[in-house]
Amino acid sequence: MQGNRFLTLILVLILSAACSNLPKEHKVVTAKEGVITIPVSEVNDRKVHFYTYKKSGKRINFFVRTDGTGKLSAYFDACYICYKKKKGYRVEGKDLVCNECSLKFGLAEEVWENKDCSPILLKSKAESNNFIIKTDDIEKGAKLF
Repeated sequence: MQGNRFLTLILVLILSAACSNLPKEHKVVTAKEGVITIPVSEVNDRKVHFYTYKKSGKRINFFVRTDGTGKLSAYFDACYICYKKKKGYRVEGKDLVCNECSLKFGLAEEVWENKDCSPILLKSKAESNNFIIKTDDIEKGAKLF
């Protein structure tokens, strides 16, 4: 009988973890004086870099990318349509791919536009040797996660 309780407890723990509604955790960044600062040298390489900012126990995921023109920009790791699933995006070859609907966006494209699913732009700027995101701006996206 005690063996059955143990197995039940293990099953409950496994299902709880599998059903967790938290988004994936990426490299965690912290803010100082209301600003998240990422060295430009860390992200200016024509790749996608995923990060997690934590606020009040909530994970707010975002990524920074360099487009084909060399411009840096940040996006929430969510879209207007699929965000409820909290699956975000992944990189496959030369594309950013939605983990829910599999829609692809070319990494070199300057602008990503699609009415059904597209990454949500996060206000940010490159300033001197740093890429800056204000916590006020990133916290506006907390509802997506």
